[in-house]
Amino acid sequence: MVDIVPARYGDVVYIARNMRKLDAEEILPLTWSRKPEDLAAGVCASNGIANVALSSGRPVAAWGATMTRPQMWTVWMFSTDRWPDVALTVTRNIRRVMMPSMIESGAVRADCWSMDGHDTAHRWLEVLGALRECSIEDYGATRKTFHCYSWTRSRLERDGDFSHVRRSVSSQNANPTSTATATASPANQRRPSNKCRGNGEKKTYFGAEGTEFDHLVWAIR
Repeated sequence: MVDIVPARYGDVVYIARNMRKLDAEEILPLTWSRKPEDLAAGVCASNGIANVALSSGRPVAAWGATMTRPQMWTVWMFSTDRWPDVALTVTRNIRRVMMPSMIESGAVRADCWSMDGHDTAHRWLEVLGALRECSIEDYGATRKTFHCYSWTRSRLERDGDFSHVRRSVSSQNANPTSTATATASPANQRRPSNKCRGNGEKKTYFGAEGTEFDHLVWAIR
């Protein structure tokens, strides 16, 4: 059983002390002290969005977003090695609750910086609708290359949703020889609603969710 609760220090510090190896390598060097205790304290002291996923009562993942400039947000997440236990629940929460609340509050941009080599994180961000905008070297004292993944209101207005990954997968399934990302027809571009669709699908700002979406998340855990 997976529960989503507001971030509390005890839960967040447990996750921070037991982070996945690549999460720790990516995040801790970008903090002043490199201590998981200070990372957890910063998460809980922020004025943004901060949640924790519990699996059978044990903290597994912390995620949220912080407004760094007017209507511009930074999105973050870290987890323990039990991430597969909560991945689908967390992904759905971000798509159905967190991101829509940011969009409807007037957000024009959100981004997430992720370290080169953290491929699972990159695929997950793409499932969440983010596009890789740029890569920069020497990002922090460890001089790692980081990639910027973003969501923008202009992209939402232009494409109708953030479902480019799902459209790409659907296009490739229909035409295996094609590697190009599918583009929504202008005639079909419209702001999505949250109405339920057939076959258990739910329409969101990120496109329809259903069996295909579940399988996509399952494959990248």
